[in-house]
Amino acid sequence: VPEPGEKQIRVRVTHCGICRTDLHIAEGDIPLSKRPVIPGHEIAGFVDALGSGARRFKIGDRVGVSWLNYACGKCKYCMRGEENYCPHIKRTGYDVDGGFAEYVLVHEDYAFDLRETSLPSEELAPMMCPGITGHYAFRISEIQEGERLGMLGFGPTAYYILRVAKSMDIEAYISTRSEEHKKIAKEYGADWVGNLAHESFPKKVDAFIFFPTAGKLVERALENTLPAATLVLGAVTMTPITIENYTQNLWGRKIKTIYQVRRDYGREFLEIANRLKIGIEKEIVRFDEVPEAMVRLKKGEIKGMVQVIEFDAP
Repeated sequence: VPEPGEKQIRVRVTHCGICRTDLHIAEGDIPLSKRPVIPGHEIAGFVDALGSGARRFKIGDRVGVSWLNYACGKCKYCMRGEENYCPHIKRTGYDVDGGFAEYVLVHEDYAFDLRETSLPSEELAPMMCPGITGHYAFRISEIQEGERLGMLGFGPTAYYILRVAKSMDIEAYISTRSEEHKKIAKEYGADWVGNLAHESFPKKVDAFIFFPTAGKLVERALENTLPAATLVLGAVTMTPITIENYTQNLWGRKIKTIYQVRRDYGREFLEIANRLKIGIEKEIVRFDEVPEAMVRLKKGEIKGMVQVIEFDAP
């Protein structure tokens, strides 16, 4: 059981989502920052202990923990609100032990306050990664109410984006190969669902959020955007990107990438999710089932859109 340091809180984990990044860390696809490391960065739980100087929460308060475990607050990036670029960043389940355990430590300022949230913890846990990461992509896409948004790939991150987009009267065009995901996208209000490999959007879009790692598809996405559109790349890694027709497909557009996560976008998303009562189809996993569950995640055989570990009550 870890002991909290200065300004840290110890969180008794009740739920932790399983992210594909956890799979990459476990299988060695991503070089380890800490060895050994406990994965898990989609955490919901309750404050169990307070380190010296920690006063933001009380014992028993419900909190969430995301990928961002700590930033220095003093560097040029932190000072201008871009803590995700902090060179001293600590990431949950990568630089510090994460939520595939009964307890996790986090600096009190980097825990999300869930005291006023009515959503159950099994819904809040996956929001700590695909939810707040998706909202980050959504916000930097600069999409406005009443405009058209395109997305390539429809996993949990895109699902959360779709729910927020439809609440803002944004037309949403979804490209996915999965027949199951096509049904889910239609169920939650997508205005068009298809496969960009074989067909184009009915209209060009004002913003595009792109999730695959296939760089060869980036120009295909750009072909379906309007001039002045923003393309957000949501993958952590990407195969080579080639733009053959610069004038037609890239000129006038902006390309941005997601880098880590930020608390401001996270707080904003959680407020929206609570107001809209957003839930997601999920598979609840017992702690002793985690290895087998991660194998099914790798094979694409999970039941629902996300997996959430549920710990026994303390």
